[in-house]
Amino acid sequence: MSRFFTLLAGNLAILAALSACLSTALGGSAFVAMRFLVTETEPVTVAFLRNCIAAFILTAIALVIVRRWPSRRELLIMGLMGAVFFGVLQFIFANALTFTTSSRGALAYMTAPFMTLLIAAAFGIERPTRQKVFGIVLATLGVVVALGQGAGAPSNAWIGDGLILIGALITAIYGVWSNRWLRLHPPLVAVVCGVVPGSAFLYVVATVTEAPAFAPDLSRAGWLAIAYLGVGAAAISYTLWLWALRHTTPTLVAVALPMNPLMAMIWGALLLGEQITLAILVGFALVIAGIAVTNWPRRAVPVA
Repeated sequence: MSRFFTLLAGNLAILAALSACLSTALGGSAFVAMRFLVTETEPVTVAFLRNCIAAFILTAIALVIVRRWPSRRELLIMGLMGAVFFGVLQFIFANALTFTTSSRGALAYMTAPFMTLLIAAAFGIERPTRQKVFGIVLATLGVVVALGQGAGAPSNAWIGDGLILIGALITAIYGVWSNRWLRLHPPLVAVVCGVVPGSAFLYVVATVTEAPAFAPDLSRAGWLAIAYLGVGAAAISYTLWLWALRHTTPTLVAVALPMNPLMAMIWGALLLGEQITLAILVGFALVIAGIAVTNWPRRAVPVA
């Protein structure tokens, strides 16, 4: 019986790692869609529509299947943090991509796993073992190898890079903080409690800045990109990310973040005609190796 539960726990860790990888892969493709959309409309409009579509879909599902919701106090706390992660963070990303390239922004975002490990260690949530540190370094090295040659520097790139660094810090804090609430409530509840206030925040920003909210002037390709952002890169991606956080540690989830820029490069090549070089393939292999090393089960030390 004990072997069964050990095997089940191991499989959950593997499924959590795969879930995090799929989530960040969807997030990587979102960079390409957002980069395209900010040329057609305001960044806050892109961020709002992405979250708004996810909010409608996930709230409708949650109202049908969720039987126990958080208390009012829990809703307030989760809502405030959710507004930051699902609202402020998406607003930061959309604006950052108007200043910097997706490659430079992705490289800056790769500081999130290190920030996550430091914050989790500081609060005693997770111990920074050599295996975890080596896996994060290996995965991040893959990103550097893959994107190093293509990371050009526009004149105001430092503004976008700085915004991405702030976004990485928000991601790390939310990943560590949400671990507690995900032990108490299903991932779907956590997503809804975050994406709804996040959408409300973005709507207020759009109204104050007089940016179009529900009816921007988009091309057909633009509306298809918005639909993909809302369904695949938000509703599905957010749920997978929080499900992974519930079933493994924040650092083991954060190590999958290098999949984000690599998938952005791959989708950029497929949709925008960018070239896939040998460096990208080598970098992708290093990222996979880093994820595997970080999530590799450690052999238990026998008790004498």
